[in-house]
Parts: sequence; C-alpha cells; structure tokens
Amino acid sequence: MRIANPIYDSVFRYLLSDPDVARLIVSTIIDKEVIELESRTNEQIGHYGPVLSVYRLDFCARIRLANGDTQLVLIEIQKAKLPDDIMRFRRYLGEQYANKANVVSEVRDGVTVTVPMPIISIYFLGHKLDGIETPVVHVRRDYFDAISRGSLSVRAPFIECLSHDSFVIQIPRLKEQARTRLESLLSLFDQHRTDPRNEHELIFDDGQLLPEFRSVARCLERAGESEEIRHDMTLEDEFIESFLREERAKLAAIERADKAEADKQKAEADKQKAEARERRVSLTSAELLRNAQLTEDQIQKATGIDFAQLDAWINSGRL
Repeated sequence: MRIANPIYDSVFRYLLSDPDVARLIVSTIIDKEVIELESRTNEQIGHYGPVLSVYRLDFCARIRLANGDTQLVLIEIQKAKLPDDIMRFRRYLGEQYANKANVVSEVRDGVTVTVPMPIISIYFLGHKLDGIETPVVHVRRDYFDAISRGSLSVRAPFIECLSHDSFVIQIPRLKEQARTRLESLLSLFDQHRTDPRNEHELIFDDGQLLPEFRSVARCLERAGESEEIRHDMTLEDEFIESFLREERAKLAAIERADKAEADKQKAEADKQKAEARERRVSLTSAELLRNAQLTEDQIQKATGIDFAQLDAWINSGRL
C-alpha cells in the first residue's frame, strides 16, 4: 500500500486530528493506557513564511498509572525537520509551564486546591542527534537521595510540577525491521520506505504491521488521497528549499566576509614585513654611513670587501 509521508506537517496534523488514532499513538509511545485524550487545539506551525516554526500539538490526557490510579497530564507533541529548532522547543515548553490553563483541581485534606498538570513531551525529529544511535529515547525522572545515593520510590507534587518526562524520536534512525510494538507503530514514519520517485509517499506492506496499528496506516492512506494535503506537501517542499537556499546564501556571505578579513590581515602583515625590511635597510645604511668615516683599508679589513664594491652594492639595493 502507499501512504502519505507523515514527516510532512500537513500529514502529521491530519493523522493526529483523528481522536482514536491520536490516542493509540500517544498511548504506544508513552507506554501507558490513555483513557481519554482531548486536543487543546493549541498548535503552532510555520505557514511557509520567512520563519520556520516547529509543528506543535497539545493534548490533555487522562492516563492510568501503574498502581491503577488515573492522572490528568498534558501531552505536548512537537515535530521539526531541521536541527536548529532547539530554542523553539524551549520557548514552547516555557509557555506550557507558564500557561495558567494547564491546571487541575484536586481535593486535599478536604480542601480543593489548584495544581499544575504534569507535562509529557514527545519530540519527532527529522534529523539525527550526534552520538545517540537508538531511534527512541525516553528521558525519565528518577529521585535519588543525594546523601546515601539510594533511589527514592515516592513522588512529590512539588517536584512533579517542576520537571517532566520526554520521548525523543529520531525519524532517520528508524529501522525497516520492527522488533517491538513501538517500532511497529513508528515503522509508519520510516523514511527508508520513501518512494524514490515521490518523497511524499511511503511504500508499505501492511501485512508487516501489527493489526492494532492498521487504523493508523489507513488514516495515512486517506491523507495521501487528499488533494489539499498533497498541495500542502508541495508548498512545504518549496518552503524548506527556499529556507535552505537562504541559509546557504548566509553561509556563503559569512565565508566571503571571512576570506576578505583574512586577505586584509595578510595584506597588513605583508605591509608590516615590508616596513620591517625598509627599517633594516635604513639601519644598515646608517651603519655604513658611520663606517664610511673609516679608511678604505679599515673597511676592507673589517668586511673583506673593497670600498668600491661596497658602494656598488649599496647603490644596487643589495644592502
């Protein structure tokens, strides 16, 4: 089957706009049952303008914990193709911490209090991280006693509200052969399956997919049949290429400026060397003038050169 390439923002947005598909994807990545998933419709995307933005979707999720309890959490999903978007990631995360809407009411000791929702971040990267070969990284918070070095099993709301788990998915490092349930899902993002004649599509055998994820494949198949989404993918290609051209032009300008500065410094160094040579010639001439007060025999005895020859060398610039 042919499916739309979810590395494109328009396809990714279409995929996560399906509530059941989004819940299945989030649940599989965080490895927890997602009972409810509500889109916060708080997305930001580069509309193919002069500034490239990270694509972002936020969800409010009720998840089931290992002890059977449920918890409301904020799921923040961000996707970026290029490696220079870390400051945007930080800015969006800061906005989530500061957003007064990201709170939940709880009853503690008979009193209703308002507390911030824990945040779980999921990053889909279209580039590789240096030195990390695994396609999916789970950054997990653990508590340790800094004195005894022992692990702590308790969780404190204060700490939970000021730190968060995150999952980093390196799309270029996904392998064609899926070994786990998570890899089976993410195989739908595997760029090794890209049609060499059309990078908007992945060629996929749904027989290799776990049955529970076939609904995700069907959603991507429908996206590929949408004329609007195909148009948006073309616009995104044009925008990315324009952005990269601008970046290459900036780098070329920097290289030209660096070369001009290097040439300027070399010219200055050559000038200083020439001035040093002139000073040495002047010193030599002054010394000769002082020595000129000696007799011709004295000069010949001191230098081994007769006076006439010395004058000729001075006149010729050899001294």
